[in-house]
Amino acid sequence: MSKKQLPYIVIIIVLLLIISWLTQSLLGRSTPLDAMIKEYQANHPDSVLSIQRLSGDNARAVSQEVSAYCPGFSLEEYYLAQINDPGMQEPVFFIINPVTGSTECIINKSTNINTSKAVLSQNLLATINDEPVYLEEVMAVYNNIPVSMRTNTSLQESLDLVINNKLLLQDAAKRGLSISEEEVDNAINAFLTNNGLTLQELEQNLATSGSSIEAFRRNIRNSLLLQEEINDITKNITPPSQAEIRAYYEQHNQSFITIPRAVTRQLLIYANNTNQAEKLAEIKRIAAMYNGTNFCDLVTNYSEDSVSVERCGLYDFQQGQLLPEYEEVVFSSEPGTTKIVQTRLGYHLVQIINITPPRHLSFEEAKNSIKDYLVLLEKQELLNQHIQKLRAEADITSYIN
Repeated sequence: MSKKQLPYIVIIIVLLLIISWLTQSLLGRSTPLDAMIKEYQANHPDSVLSIQRLSGDNARAVSQEVSAYCPGFSLEEYYLAQINDPGMQEPVFFIINPVTGSTECIINKSTNINTSKAVLSQNLLATINDEPVYLEEVMAVYNNIPVSMRTNTSLQESLDLVINNKLLLQDAAKRGLSISEEEVDNAINAFLTNNGLTLQELEQNLATSGSSIEAFRRNIRNSLLLQEEINDITKNITPPSQAEIRAYYEQHNQSFITIPRAVTRQLLIYANNTNQAEKLAEIKRIAAMYNGTNFCDLVTNYSEDSVSVERCGLYDFQQGQLLPEYEEVVFSSEPGTTKIVQTRLGYHLVQIINITPPRHLSFEEAKNSIKDYLVLLEKQELLNQHIQKLRAEADITSYIN
């Protein structure tokens, strides 16, 4: 079933609407909107009311969605009135017959879809066993995919992931799994510690991004519950035998090679196309002051890399993590040497402390990692089978092509 977005509703300032209504009343005239306006004035005095009369293609497009929640709806022309009340989580929609003035349908977006079909949303993409999937949920997943890794199927994959997670959470509830408030608190405290934040700073950051601590707690709870669900589904997995682990090691023997690592200290002077000669002369002047023991002093006094100054310019990294031109010089040099390296950032005075070349891992070194990997593969296969079963049994309705 395809779904087309509601046209944006033009907001009419409350004062102007009331003036219009009073004018009509003084003239002794009634309009099809009278009943709805009385409802608005009586029950939502502090809200904003917006009204649009829909006809033709616009009416037909919106009616496809309205009829999904208001069975039997078939008007070719109607008023769509929206009330945004600060006291409610979501707006309320009134579908009004322009001839009789009767309200054909009231769509309360703040009502849980599990207990009522009366929900209307411009961003509703699908329902899963009557639970909604909104565009913002899918975009949150999609936006976490690095731009360089997105493909023409990434948006559909994001939607599938949201659907799968909702099915797993619904299944967790059926299994009687739950997460306590203490577990949520512990997870939040761990998050604060790992990110060096206070609870007040977290709340401020969430408010700035348009979220809230309540939504954050809900996401934490869902993440913990998903993990509980996965653990429950995969709890009977049998670990691989030593023979299976060795067979995998021998079959993929050339894969068990470590990545080269290096430890360096660096002093950076930023440069661009307009000042390269000047900056090269500066880095050479600083390099001439190095006496074998004063590298940290030079970093403190001259380095423009604010990230590494406090640790004396130290970088402990594996190949592929830093700038290619920096790594090319480092991994082709001898430990204990000092080099000047040019990168797109500028000029680096690099002290090469240690290089760990790649080497082949023995079976004893690799077997635990292989075991963990094979268990993970088995869990993933079992989880995929379970999700496919849930999908086959679920009532999934899509509102997008």
